[in-house]
Amino acid sequence: MSTIRDVAKLAGVGIGTVSRVLSGNGAVSSKTLLKVNQAMGALNFTPSRAARSLVSKKMNTIGIWGTETSGEINRRTLREMEAELKEFEIHLIFADGELNSSKYPNASRQSFDKLINKGCDGIIIWGSDLPALEILQIENEFPNITLLNNKIELIDDKCFYFDHYQAGYVCGQHLIDKGHSNIACITGWLETDDGNQRHQGFLCALNDNNTNIPEELIFEGDYTYRKGYEGALSLLKQDKPFTALFCGNDQSAMSAIAAITNKGLEVPNDISVMGYDDMNIARYTSPPLTTVRIPFNRMAISATRRLLNLCYNLELNIEYDFPIQLIERLSVKKLYVP
Repeated sequence: MSTIRDVAKLAGVGIGTVSRVLSGNGAVSSKTLLKVNQAMGALNFTPSRAARSLVSKKMNTIGIWGTETSGEINRRTLREMEAELKEFEIHLIFADGELNSSKYPNASRQSFDKLINKGCDGIIIWGSDLPALEILQIENEFPNITLLNNKIELIDDKCFYFDHYQAGYVCGQHLIDKGHSNIACITGWLETDDGNQRHQGFLCALNDNNTNIPEELIFEGDYTYRKGYEGALSLLKQDKPFTALFCGNDQSAMSAIAAITNKGLEVPNDISVMGYDDMNIARYTSPPLTTVRIPFNRMAISATRRLLNLCYNLELNIEYDFPIQLIERLSVKKLYVP
């Protein structure tokens, strides 16, 4: 059965143009009108529920909800998401989660509700800051959501994530393979599932190699530059030397490198540092950061397409398998043990 996308492709126009032809609303040249009508005839196209839904267009707006600890969406990711939406003439807006629970206990939900009140047809919830129960309550009231970098079993088909445990394990194993046994750690935000999973994977890699990490060499961070810097300074004050430092994200690793350097030590000659995420800037730090590459762009595209399917009854192709990749640069040094 032909779809509005098939008609647009055969006619050589955008889906928004086909929707204008179907609805009769908006300017369409006679030449374009002829091409669209010919394409519909050739495909025996009959406007389906999906086409009628797209013609109505609702509010033409998709929202993204996230917080500082969700991470950073780089410009390339945004361009690719906007390219997916542009074909359907859908706009993208953001909301900061403002998770200051001590001062504003309902701030996270209120900021989410603002997106709904602004007319978003659907919302991408980015990160795992919101408790699973609250997300399930939101989904019950407002079904048009997808989760980016989060997993909730009951709505797994709307979740786009990768294996944080495996990624953390890869990081720990890499440091072991480089000869390190005295290893410190600045964790991510352990109150979130993804932060806890990457930390557990890291610890299990060490344990599987008969390497223990003392509690004094574990600093609980929150993914921010500030905590990464403070964490490195705190670890350096401990009476337990270490040759390698694993950080829960690249931001923490970058600021940890700055703190280590400011104390007169060198990375990686004195202390190796490993990050997590492979942000665009990771290759340009001094030294370039060893990290794990997260397929964030692909996850974001699939989360966007799934939301378009939910909101406008489309049938866009999506994927759920997102393997990680170890990226070796110069911030981790191999120790030569006699």
